[in-house]
Amino acid sequence: MSRLNTDALQLTGGGGLYQQLYLNMRQLLLSGRWPAGALLPSERQLAADLALSRSTVQQALQQLVAEGYLEAQQGRGYQIVEALPDGFFTASATAVAASTGLATQDYGLTAKAPGYSGQLQPGVANVQHFPFRQWQQLLQRHANRTVLCGMADPSGYPPLRQALVQYLRQSRQLVCDDNTVLITAGAQQALFIAAKLVAASQQAVLMESPGYPRLKQALQLAELDIGFVPAASSSGLNPASLPLASNAKALFLTPSHQYPCGGIMPLSQRMALLSWARTEHCWLVEDDYDSEFQYRHRPIASLQGLANGQGVLFAGSFSKTLFPALRLGYLVVPAELAGRASAILQALQGDVPLLPQAVLADFISEGHFNRHLRKMRRVYQQQKQLAVQLLQQHFPAATLLAQDAGLHLTLLLPGLTDDVRLCQHLNQHGFKVQPFSRYCFLNEPQRGLVIGIADADETRLIQLIGLLKAQLLHCS
Repeated sequence: MSRLNTDALQLTGGGGLYQQLYLNMRQLLLSGRWPAGALLPSERQLAADLALSRSTVQQALQQLVAEGYLEAQQGRGYQIVEALPDGFFTASATAVAASTGLATQDYGLTAKAPGYSGQLQPGVANVQHFPFRQWQQLLQRHANRTVLCGMADPSGYPPLRQALVQYLRQSRQLVCDDNTVLITAGAQQALFIAAKLVAASQQAVLMESPGYPRLKQALQLAELDIGFVPAASSSGLNPASLPLASNAKALFLTPSHQYPCGGIMPLSQRMALLSWARTEHCWLVEDDYDSEFQYRHRPIASLQGLANGQGVLFAGSFSKTLFPALRLGYLVVPAELAGRASAILQALQGDVPLLPQAVLADFISEGHFNRHLRKMRRVYQQQKQLAVQLLQQHFPAATLLAQDAGLHLTLLLPGLTDDVRLCQHLNQHGFKVQPFSRYCFLNEPQRGLVIGIADADETRLIQLIGLLKAQLLHCS
């Protein structure tokens, strides 16, 4: 089958280059000008014809694959699906806007799907062991304080920032004070603020692949040109694989526990990474994902601490250590960025609610937080060991990643061709495991599952394994 040509592609409209290419290709697919079953030009050809970087082309193609327009064919490139998903035959928001004369901005984002919670969901803490009695006592202590009913410090509740500084200095060897800590409404907001601090619209940044899809969304919303670097090894991202003279303004990464492959970057590679960043004049944004739950050794010193607080922004969250609905996170920035970071937060949402900040400040300073972490490390370690044992026993040919830390396991299944459909089937039975391909932004993705272990017990795991075996047998 001959390949389509690129004559119909024109980069027009607002937004970044990736967004323009994605929207133009989607319109050609919806209009029928590109027929079902046809092969697209190669990534290299598209990049050359349109004078774009291959990472920009890859990003647009991967988005179209994720939305069901294209299929990645091994050795052949990208092919248009025979039947577009039903939802794509309806009028698009772009078409509606054109008919009304109103313009809207499409960032290529998708809304959170219904059925937002379920069993074995990755990244969700086990609240059955949470010390609600102590939390309720602290809540009552602060509930009638009128000072918590007014306007807040723009950087967050000062006692919480002070307690957090002490914790981060001791546990992660951070170089910080309460003037360089910003309290945010979760890690996602912290990452978006970091993106706005380190790069302007259309500038290049790098992130890991496989990597965190919601980070990619934050960078898209900031209108940045995203490039991807491989990070699937046992040590995560390898600094030797990073490009030279890349013009990237920032690199976003998870060195403490690479998400979702579980690599832990050793000290030697951390030092090499800092050297690369200094040479390239590139900011590092360190997402301290799962650092609290290391099961084989203590966490390695943070990049921020190794860099003496210079050139590194450090983001974290209490969603996994305490509970997701708390919606409190933090961003540690170099002193020269503190004012701008606070201004961006105020422009986004104003003050972060004060009452939960006050409760959390006391929860940390009175020792409840550290006691809870110690307890949950033991609980999660036992549950992860059980999950590893059962998954290895029933799927001996599979590859099992992220065994040594964190609240999830990644199961790569040989012969699996559609992990999205498999997860949809499992979701119907109450399991909220995630398709591994959703995390892959670079080259052809592997297929598998990302499985949460925070609520893993033998009954749930055996039920999941039974459903998996039945579905894999049905599809073979």
